[in-house]
Amino acid sequence: KILRPYSFIGLDPGTTKSYAVIDINGNLISLRSSKKLDLNKSIQEIVNISKAIAVGTDINPAPKFVEKFASNLNAKIVIPEKTLQQKDKWKIAKEYLKDRKYKDKIKIENKHQRDALTGAILAYKNYKSLFNKIDNDLIQNNKQHLSEDIKNLVITKDYSIKKAISFVENGN
Repeated sequence: KILRPYSFIGLDPGTTKSYAVIDINGNLISLRSSKKLDLNKSIQEIVNISKAIAVGTDINPAPKFVEKFASNLNAKIVIPEKTLQQKDKWKIAKEYLKDRKYKDKIKIENKHQRDALTGAILAYKNYKSLFNKIDNDLIQNNKQHLSEDIKNLVITKDYSIKKAISFVENGN
């Protein structure tokens, strides 16, 4: 079984860099910001806690930092149709924390963390309906235990659900 969960990463580049890590089930694993984070340190920290499958940003087009990060980890990039406004980012972050009942447990310390969290949420939501389809398919075939690996292959390798199941079960 996977020791490090598959995850969606939200990144906010700039002088103060920030990242948010949301697992494949939509749970927040990490939210961090620092002026000392560079590309390599960000990658190292995230790789220590999860396996990134998609990277989200709140900006269109994606910043170079996000592109390099995703490229280094062979992760997909999720970009909004247009750059999000401040009020929309707060709304997305607050709704997520409220829905997940994190409201009092997790404090967004600054706008960088908010922007990173928004990116991670957008990446997660981008795949949510596909994940529901995968889970329904697996439940019907009594293969729920394959869920995380199937989701990973469907996103990172562009496999069909059927091909991903065959690959996980038979190694091809």
